[in-house]
Amino acid sequence: MKDIDMLYALIGEMALFEKRPQDRTGTKEELEFWLFEKKIATALIAEIDGEAIGYAIFYPIFASFSAKGKAHLEDIFIREQFRGKGFGRILFNAVVNFCNKLGLTAVEWSCLDWNKAAIGFYNKLGAKRETGRFYFSIKI
Repeated sequence: MKDIDMLYALIGEMALFEKRPQDRTGTKEELEFWLFEKKIATALIAEIDGEAIGYAIFYPIFASFSAKGKAHLEDIFIREQFRGKGFGRILFNAVVNFCNKLGLTAVEWSCLDWNKAAIGFYNKLGAKRETGRFYFSIKI
């Protein structure tokens, strides 16, 4: 829980990067509640010499057709000055290893269509782009 300030700041940086700062409406207290009290998701923070350089947040999901547990990668973010140096791959691999230890069989995520750098990164990872579906959401 000591890392909540660091994580909250990184999420703010990602919101700015995605040109959506207005969408970060959650408070530090809400983030702490859902991550550490409800344990609804896992957050990993990437650091170099004690400096936070990025984070990933992911949570388990279920695939009914295969009857397998998978993970949804909600966010993966590396600060701009650290991109292109292999840290994104290291963080992504940490997510995969964590999920593998839980017995999950796959990781899935979405990406903004304008984020060509991220799309290139995911292609280099060997990720397959799913087509044929739209993602929807509704507030409850």
